[in-house]
Amino acid sequence: MNTGIMSMVSTVARLGVAFAIAVLALSAWASTAQSQGSIKPGMVAFVNRCGEDLTFVSTGSRVAGLLGTLAKGQVKWVSLNDFNQGGANLIIPYQINMSLQACPNCDGWTDLGGPPGTTQRAGWMWEGRNLNFARYCNPSLSGRGICAAQRNCCGPQMTRDGTFGTHVELTPKGGSSNDYINLSTNYGSGPHSPPKLCGPGVDPNDCVSKAANIFFNIPVAWSSNQHCSFTSKRIQVLGGKCLAARCPDAYTHPTDDKQVVCPTNANRGYEVVYCPL
Repeated sequence: MNTGIMSMVSTVARLGVAFAIAVLALSAWASTAQSQGSIKPGMVAFVNRCGEDLTFVSTGSRVAGLLGTLAKGQVKWVSLNDFNQGGANLIIPYQINMSLQACPNCDGWTDLGGPPGTTQRAGWMWEGRNLNFARYCNPSLSGRGICAAQRNCCGPQMTRDGTFGTHVELTPKGGSSNDYINLSTNYGSGPHSPPKLCGPGVDPNDCVSKAANIFFNIPVAWSSNQHCSFTSKRIQVLGGKCLAARCPDAYTHPTDDKQVVCPTNANRGYEVVYCPL
């Protein structure tokens, strides 16, 4: 992983915190997903095939402001030039256009084990009976009896602070004439084997805090119109996907060998599809 991307992934995973950057209300191209054609050179297409509208938080860039609300069935194109060049652009989706009555009872997400930092978050807490909670609820607030009163765990007033949700990270012109596009889940090596906790004797670049969440809420797939290389084995790929929290294509800990390297080219474009199946 190059230095800039390592810094971003390590910091987010270790602290479980991401800060939303103020965004400009600029326009992006839009049409319906049904009419979306081939990937456009120099553009990133964001496609929403989910059953609900999506909103976004982006750290290190103004992409969330460019996307605004991505309605179900819609696609918006954002120019690669509108991304932070040479730095990580982390994009996280949320589904919030639902009434509180339609939300799951986020106070019922008790497998989280209490407030963040009480029990280390692990992949199994995002699986099985917890899938619906993971999709719609804020794990930093859920499962401790405060959601019904505060009304900010799910729905239009949900706190969207970038500490949770599916991670897609794109770094255009990230060095060595390459773009980098990566997925990250913080899942660890298994449902009950999260990444190492930071502490004495632990590599500070390959550990997480006890409060760090698993980064998954909405299935995603990305693709490019030109080949990229995946991992240190330089496997040639045209895309990757995370359909669940357990995701072989994603970084499962900060120094995982899951980097995707895409040679920068004026004719290269990307597509990011939410709920691809």
